[in-house]
Amino acid sequence: MSDASGASLAGNLAGLTDDGGRFGVLAIDHRDSLRVFLRPDDPASLTAEEITALKIELIAAVAPAATGVMLEPEYSIPQILDADVLPAGVGFTAALEAQGYSDTLGSAPTELLEGWSPAAALASGASCAKLLLPYHPDRPLAAEQEAIAAAVVADCRAAGIPVVLEPLFYGLDSPADRPRVVIETATRFVALNPDLLKLPFPVDATHDADTDHWAATCTTISTLAHMPWVMLSGGGDFELYAQQLEVAVGAGCSGFMVGRALWGDALKAPAAERHGLLIDQVLPRMQRLRGLLD
Repeated sequence: MSDASGASLAGNLAGLTDDGGRFGVLAIDHRDSLRVFLRPDDPASLTAEEITALKIELIAAVAPAATGVMLEPEYSIPQILDADVLPAGVGFTAALEAQGYSDTLGSAPTELLEGWSPAAALASGASCAKLLLPYHPDRPLAAEQEAIAAAVVADCRAAGIPVVLEPLFYGLDSPADRPRVVIETATRFVALNPDLLKLPFPVDATHDADTDHWAATCTTISTLAHMPWVMLSGGGDFELYAQQLEVAVGAGCSGFMVGRALWGDALKAPAAERHGLLIDQVLPRMQRLRGLLD
């Protein structure tokens, strides 16, 4: 990012939106989860240098079609800025949590990255801080996770940087319980007053194909939220995600922060094929999602 665009976007949620206030954000703040995704048999074999190189290649190809990107301070914030691949006018979020999510959701409360803070995120040029919290309203960690989120919101307010909270459900009793869990989660996190909520689609579409129910459930979230909310992808099928996003946006969702559903196939491909897939598959996918916001 150039100094001029960085200065204008730092600490400004509008740095992640289009002119209409809609979010079309490329999520590549993955760390441990990226290792598990790309090398499930030997996650530790994916080196820091490889992670950074993948993120630089992805952002260079796709960020021109995004309104913002999601980064983290270990493998991407200084490196992406030094590589100068972030287009002018495209801001970034800065993850605050110590690591990305993994297969052990809910085993421990969220921890903040040592030596990192909302103030440091602001100083790095971030438009917004981000905190991911494995969360289920009925599980023992719920109150502790809410307290951590509330403290981070307060710290971000004091530092002068907006914050997006991302409560990620785990341990559903059944697919049919997903709407209740997501709505209750949204209700509790709205009360913490973040600047933005990042939520999963509130209906398990593989078990409930009723798009009227999809829309009604998304409308419930839009009604209870006094701040914008955006939809995460959760690594699912891209075509299904696009269908869900269209319904959600029509029901008041303010956009998307999309990760593996967008770029998973390309990053798993052999290195020789990756660039072609980024240009011929991932970039058009991002453009298609952006079109749904209109």
